[in-house]
Amino acid sequence: MYHMTVYDLNGDVLYDQAIDAKSDDEAKEIGFAWLAEHDHKEKAHRIINAKGRLISFKPHQVHAKTGKSTEKA
Repeated sequence: MYHMTVYDLNGDVLYDQAIDAKSDDEAKEIGFAWLAEHDHKEKAHRIINAKGRLISFKPHQVHAKTGKSTEKA
């Protein structure tokens, strides 16, 4: 069992659900497909396994010079 959480620019949770997968690769595939389907590929997210190990992690992207988010609202 895996779990995916997706965050908006303010850090609010947009999605927080279990992923039924048999492997890390399958969990990432399912998670990335969901992100693409819901137009959240640029959003911060994490996918963890049942023991809490990170399988995938994407932090908020911040422009080095301006300090502003590079994500689409």
